[in-house]
Amino acid sequence: MISKFSLFVEIGRVVVINYGEYINKTAVIIDVLDQNRALVAGPHSGVERHIINFKWINLTPLKVNIQRGARINTLIAAIKAADLETKIAALSVVKKINARATKSNQTDFERFKANLIRRKLNKKVSGEVKKLVNIANRAAHKKSVAQKAAGHVKKTL
Repeated sequence: MISKFSLFVEIGRVVVINYGEYINKTAVIIDVLDQNRALVAGPHSGVERHIINFKWINLTPLKVNIQRGARINTLIAAIKAADLETKIAALSVVKKINARATKSNQTDFERFKANLIRRKLNKKVSGEVKKLVNIANRAAHKKSVAQKAAGHVKKTL
């Protein structure tokens, strides 16, 4: 049977921490302690080596080639060799975190400008949709009129 899961808790798996002191930071699983906890470290993002519950992390598709219980210098070398910084920046989860952070740091005037831009865009989109709907309605009306006319001709003969 083929498993529907593709991301597994394994040594070297890159994770995003979604709760606690290191929220929204990335780390690497160094060791799996039991079915609920793992030892993680993230020298590239400022996460110290510590034990974390699996409920506090999200797995990513990235994996670093390290041994179980690897030391920090070994982990740093593996991260550099895998060019992990650019791969992490390309993850959709990290992009969402960054977008949420920039949105929460906006000033009132920046939110106002973004709202105006959003309104203009929505007005253009709804105008184009109305045009396309009108074109489709006209075509359907012409087709139904043509069918009625064809139907009346058949009935009169």
